[in-house]
Amino acid sequence: MSLCVSWLYRTAVLGLMVVLAGCSVALFPEKHPLRIFTLPYDYRPPAVSDVGQEALPALKVVRPQANGVLSGERIVIEPRPDELAAYSTVRWMTDVPLLLRDHVVRALRDDPRIATVVSDTSGSGSDITLTSELKAFQEDRIDASDKAVRLYLQAQLVKNGSRRTLATRDFHIRVPVDGDDIEAAISAFGQASDHLSRELADWVVAALADY
Repeated sequence: MSLCVSWLYRTAVLGLMVVLAGCSVALFPEKHPLRIFTLPYDYRPPAVSDVGQEALPALKVVRPQANGVLSGERIVIEPRPDELAAYSTVRWMTDVPLLLRDHVVRALRDDPRIATVVSDTSGSGSDITLTSELKAFQEDRIDASDKAVRLYLQAQLVKNGSRRTLATRDFHIRVPVDGDDIEAAISAFGQASDHLSRELADWVVAALADY
């Protein structure tokens, strides 16, 4: 009896191994490699001819606040109104608020109208702080024939020390996506960030001109 049971056990195990071998593709599908993207930068500051202009106060740029998927590394899509999804096999190199902060800091430093710009990780002193909240940073696919990257940022300029708000503004940026691949979407995200940086720079210069 024991020999019969042992033979049946070995036969069952062998059969199970054959079944698993045949189903290995279904049970353990091959994963696509994860692609990591940086945020393209092509900010072009305005030419400044008035070399005698007074320097603006030192500006600190704080990492934008964000909630949900906008606070992470996912590249976000809006396929239907008020519904967010994300690309499955691509990511930003770091979280979106940090990407956007670094983009803005780099652009404002490249702008000759603004003398001193630091980030919130710097120990350097500053006079004014740029705070913000990111409300949208996504590829809008609601209309398949009119895909675009949409960026919405609420910003405030705050005087250090007193914490008095000097100016507020909402920035709405929309850049068409010229193509169907991920590279076209990434390019549009970069262009939207450049447009935002340009509008931010103009706003900061105007708001702090008489500071």
